[in-house]
Amino acid sequence: MKNWILVLLIGQSALLSGVAQAANVARGQQLYNMHCAACHGPRGEGVMPEAPKFRMGERLDQPDMVLMQSVRTGKKAMPPFFGVLQDAQILDVLAYVRTLR
Repeated sequence: MKNWILVLLIGQSALLSGVAQAANVARGQQLYNMHCAACHGPRGEGVMPEAPKFRMGERLDQPDMVLMQSVRTGKKAMPPFFGVLQDAQILDVLAYVRTLR
């Protein structure tokens, strides 16, 4: 049973890695503008207190899977986006955010 769980986790990780490579930056920008810019700023400068300043590279040293989990569950003042954005959409946003640096 444990081996099957490990296989499933490895398969999911590989699948998500492939999705991350195929992320759509243009769609990520649209989603960022709709859901993120009010707090993180239109250019990632950080508007709300404690919102990471993506333009300065804050938090961008973390892997996509770690950042995706933060977006899913929320962090500090940021609400959870689980059920609002699909994983592929979150990866699109992350791909766009990484261009703000």
